[in-house]
Amino acid sequence: MSILWSSSLLKELVNANSNHEWEASGVEIDSRKIKKGDLFCALNGVNHNGHDYVNSAFEKGATACLVTENLQNTKNIALAKVDNVLDALEKMAKNARMRSKAKFIAITGSVGKTGTKDMMQLALSKIANTYSNESSYNNFLGVPLSLARVPPNINFCVLELGMNKKGEIRKLVKLVKPEVAVLTAIEKSHLKGLKSLKNIAEAKSEILESVDKNGCLIINNDTNFSQYIKTKAKKIGIHNIITYGCRSENNIRLLNYSLSNKKYLVKATCYGKKISWFMPLLGEHWIYNSLSIVGLASYFKIDIAKVLDGLSCFKVPEGRGNIINLRYKNKYFLLIDDTYNSNPASLNASLKNFSNLKVKGKKYLVLGDMLELGKESIEIHIGFREKIEKFEFNVLYTVGRNMFEMSKGLKNIKYKYHNNNLQQIAEEILKSLKNGDAILLKGSNSINLKEIISKIIKECEIL
Repeated sequence: MSILWSSSLLKELVNANSNHEWEASGVEIDSRKIKKGDLFCALNGVNHNGHDYVNSAFEKGATACLVTENLQNTKNIALAKVDNVLDALEKMAKNARMRSKAKFIAITGSVGKTGTKDMMQLALSKIANTYSNESSYNNFLGVPLSLARVPPNINFCVLELGMNKKGEIRKLVKLVKPEVAVLTAIEKSHLKGLKSLKNIAEAKSEILESVDKNGCLIINNDTNFSQYIKTKAKKIGIHNIITYGCRSENNIRLLNYSLSNKKYLVKATCYGKKISWFMPLLGEHWIYNSLSIVGLASYFKIDIAKVLDGLSCFKVPEGRGNIINLRYKNKYFLLIDDTYNSNPASLNASLKNFSNLKVKGKKYLVLGDMLELGKESIEIHIGFREKIEKFEFNVLYTVGRNMFEMSKGLKNIKYKYHNNNLQQIAEEILKSLKNGDAILLKGSNSINLKEIISKIIKECEIL
């Protein structure tokens, strides 16, 4: 494996004093995930102090540990001591970015960041060496860590940037310095801290501030405040703007998609030229986000057909709409795991996709509260009554106060249950299941609906 960091490089870069010489092929901040050859960064967090896990990291194969504290009983462990581990990690990120010759692509948006990032990584890897950040490592820890891990000889680096308040993306994009910024959507999320869609648009548009002036903005032109963001880009000096969406004026335009050989055949135009590609049977929003990849191929002048070829094998990241086929006591059913997170835009997309799903049996909804919506939270939840009734679902379980309030006004769903005990919900679903049923679970991550899925799967056979 390639050597990314060494005692001599960190001495020069962050004045790290090492008690032994060492070389590291990876970087990790979670001792449970250590791989042989990693540098373990002992961060001092709110709930855990990384220095408590130095011995554990070494036992799992860490080649060295980046620390600030004076540690006892560590004679055989290579320790690199610095004044502040997080500051050192950020300097490592800046250095890795400076050394890399890759094309950097940064993605943000209220919804669709991780899925778009994963699709881009898959698509670009068909034509070149491509790296992207793990899972949703998109915050003040995840982005520096991802940069510090960038391998040598990479052609494309795709990183998603997230935020909860203004100023966070500004700091992250200064580290990334992307050639291309991709903005997927401006929707109601993080309203608790940002209060309005306009403020969300302002916070997300911070991604433009460190984009190479000869670079490019690729933007969903059908989303809220797209004109505001395009205008801001031009004022900053970014004149290369590629738009995508369904409207005729977009540079990349979705025409339609249809079922073909158990996949979706997607048809679109790229600057007026008709193109098509295959995708798995996913929700419409996944197809919509794939348009940004066409824009990326157009900007970099690479073979669109080769780039899009990989999307036919795309797999949805865990917890973002995965369809799991299960058997329980000779009853076959579908479970849709959309438990990673929830906001109004993603919930609307999930409900629409679930309504279009053809099943022989009943359709169960398990809905948990959408969090971080501020003062509008109850009103936003109640606003989903009409959509839920229109889609004609059969059974509803709610978790959380706001979803319970929403459920009170529903008239067309015969079976409604509210329970904050996730174990009991799983047990009740298993008791009532019939052959051919389908279950959608959707809620904000901290509602932890994943527990219901774990309980159900434990009792079933995965097909």
